[in-house]
Amino acid sequence: MGRRVTRSCYTPRTSPVSVLGFSLLAILLLLPPEVSAQKAVAQRAADYVAEYQRQLIAIVADEQYVQDIRSQIPEEPGAPRSRSTTGEVFFIFTVPARGWMAIRDVRTVDGAPAPERTDVRAILATLPATEVGERMRSYNARYNIGRIVRTINEPTLALLSLDEGHRSRFRFETKKREDVDGHPLIWLAFEEKERPTLIRSLQGRPVFMKGELLIEIANGRIWESRLTATVEGTSVELVTKYRFDERLGLMLPSVFRELYEQGKAVKARGQTPGTGAEYEQIACEANYSNFRRFEVLSRIR
Repeated sequence: MGRRVTRSCYTPRTSPVSVLGFSLLAILLLLPPEVSAQKAVAQRAADYVAEYQRQLIAIVADEQYVQDIRSQIPEEPGAPRSRSTTGEVFFIFTVPARGWMAIRDVRTVDGAPAPERTDVRAILATLPATEVGERMRSYNARYNIGRIVRTINEPTLALLSLDEGHRSRFRFETKKREDVDGHPLIWLAFEEKERPTLIRSLQGRPVFMKGELLIEIANGRIWESRLTATVEGTSVELVTKYRFDERLGLMLPSVFRELYEQGKAVKARGQTPGTGAEYEQIACEANYSNFRRFEVLSRIR
């Protein structure tokens, strides 16, 4: 069976925001330079994510999604080794649950019209957010191939490490700097250290995740995210690349890559598992384009 891979002086005329900003600056000035810079980058990125969640609350894009089974032991005779789908993907941030939903509306499967299509817009307009999440998880996965059951393939999942409701459970550390098209960027590593975790196994066990965010130093914008986790023996790697969309004025996911490995060979790459052991590696890539906003009832918010 597959396993489920289931953010100066105060005066009476000074505003509260100014006082808060001054207090933060004073604290940062007392810290060692490297710690001060690290906290400043993390705070800038957290402010960016807070605003991003307000703006990316209901956006839809066209999607091209490809799945490939790179290795499978034993092989399943007659089962597909590759699959390509096209359709729409809805990006939604739900405020009460403080989480993302990426909901696929598949239109074609391997070049043919998708069978049994569901009216995703009607579901989003009528069901409460909690019911939408539960119903659409299985809907999103119905065209997945392979033994590994995948339910956490959310392109924006790593951003929740900076969410105001989750950030206190993470540890952050700045890494190497980069320069892309004249923009100074820095990698901010994150590691989940406390429960409740953002990811849980099918049995409800905590799954601690870690990764990196590529952050624009000047304004906290996020250009790329990398997330890794191990769920009941299945290793997961999720990478999202963002690009600036002129029409919406936002950095939006452009490419989302997933890599899953399950079985004893995960720890001994290149070695064939013993008799009776199962091993599988699945790679997926989604490309997004033509972003636009859609209307959704307040209950989803």
